[in-house]
Amino acid sequence: MSRYFPLFVDLEHKKITVVGAGRIASRRIRTLLEFGADITVVAPEASGEVRQLAEDGRIVWRQEGYESGDRKILEGSMLVLAATDRPEINQKVKEVCRELGIPVNLSNDKEQCDFYFPGVASGGGITAGITAQGKDHKLARKATEEVRKLLLDMAEKEEREEEQA
Repeated sequence: MSRYFPLFVDLEHKKITVVGAGRIASRRIRTLLEFGADITVVAPEASGEVRQLAEDGRIVWRQEGYESGDRKILEGSMLVLAATDRPEINQKVKEVCRELGIPVNLSNDKEQCDFYFPGVASGGGITAGITAQGKDHKLARKATEEVRKLLLDMAEKEEREEEQA
């Protein structure tokens, strides 16, 4: 299995397409919004959170399925996340992304991913991406929480030191 190189990229105003709008997609959309991505969600149904984000104008929700394999939906995307509960749809998304040269993440198949979606911990001007190489999501989530706490503690300590100076 390949080891993945951590890479930080500018997502500000970049098109990210998410196919699917359930629990996993919602969590990833929430994270991507923190980095200023322009998100288009393609799904016939959506979680309450995705619906609200669309109503608030924070994302675009195309209320349709991806059964057609329409390339136009994905064209121009910097990244694509295939996060449906239907492996055949995620596979179709992956095939089109490969044809278009767009990096894709499949929520159901780590072996087919061009990139992993990391746990993100931020605080005090530092951002860390955490992954367990797609093997242990529980461990990655725990490590992300610990790093997040550490970064927040460091930021608070820095603030106190500045106030005392």
